[in-house]
Amino acid sequence: MTCRLAPLALSLGLGLGFGLPAMADEPPAPAVTPIDLEQPPRIRLFGSNQVRLTLHTAAIGGAATGGYVAVEGKASNSITPVGALFSMARKNENVAIGMPASFATRTLNENTGFGAKPFYREVAVVPGQRVSISANFEGNRRCIPAGAGAGQSRDALRFAPGPSLSFTAEPGTDYEVSFGTDGKGCGITARQLLADGGSTPLRGERERQRSPQTGKVEGAHLYTFLFQPGSVYYRVTGESANLELQRDDAAHAEAFEGAVRELAARPGTQMCIVAPGFGYTSPLFDRLKRVLDDQGKDFPAIVEPIDSMRTAQQTEDHVPTTFMAAAEYCQVAALVAFLRKEPGAAQAL
Repeated sequence: MTCRLAPLALSLGLGLGFGLPAMADEPPAPAVTPIDLEQPPRIRLFGSNQVRLTLHTAAIGGAATGGYVAVEGKASNSITPVGALFSMARKNENVAIGMPASFATRTLNENTGFGAKPFYREVAVVPGQRVSISANFEGNRRCIPAGAGAGQSRDALRFAPGPSLSFTAEPGTDYEVSFGTDGKGCGITARQLLADGGSTPLRGERERQRSPQTGKVEGAHLYTFLFQPGSVYYRVTGESANLELQRDDAAHAEAFEGAVRELAARPGTQMCIVAPGFGYTSPLFDRLKRVLDDQGKDFPAIVEPIDSMRTAQQTEDHVPTTFMAAAEYCQVAALVAFLRKEPGAAQAL
């Protein structure tokens, strides 16, 4: 595999391909505690008597089948006004499972409207699963996101679906999700919660366009790989797919190589590999290198150092490296790297 650098590559920090020796002055990678791939992600959902949030995922809390969680206040299900009034007199209880306190929890009851009764619920989900969250106001009031509803009747807007978002929940990662309005529009906000109680906005790749005739994704399929000591995460980028989580050890090397060979053989496959450095080596990384060497120098694949990605994204030192960050970065890096070689790449990514 050869170097694929376009004129914009230097500003993006694009890495070199396989087949090049490690830089002689590259410092050794610092000791890193391997990620526990089975540690469940946790999500804190903020609700009140005036809003309702729902969470869907393929599996929740270790269950083998799909799951559903509704976060709503005590007054939300009251049929009569009198029943709602008595319900609002009762406090909504928080449900905690050990997530760190944050600015949002410490200021939960500040600047709230009459009868809001804010609270939160924390849930654990299965690592690597795609999570979908939707929200809206309770009662007859409906959230119309900014810019939506043009040309629709008032009745149509009344039944319009509220805002929603989805993301891949990574092992051992905490998230906070809330719904609100600024008076002009409304929407859902999701942030990654850090161990010290701070937070940072979620990274997220662009969704791939689908054919209006068939509804199918067209063009190249970019696969993002994130290698960290002891593990590798990977999946197709820009699509609603669960995350493949793999321990990076000799016991899993054979199966991993077979899976990667199957991906590489599919028409239109591209790969962006984010790793600790150019000289990185591990049982699974070495197997991936073998597959790409067998594909030949023209196979569309690039390697990106984690440090280059973090620098380009201006990631602070205390913020962990995530797959979502790698996927967002790879969409830009692959677009630049493959644009000249494959003119259709700009539309596919």
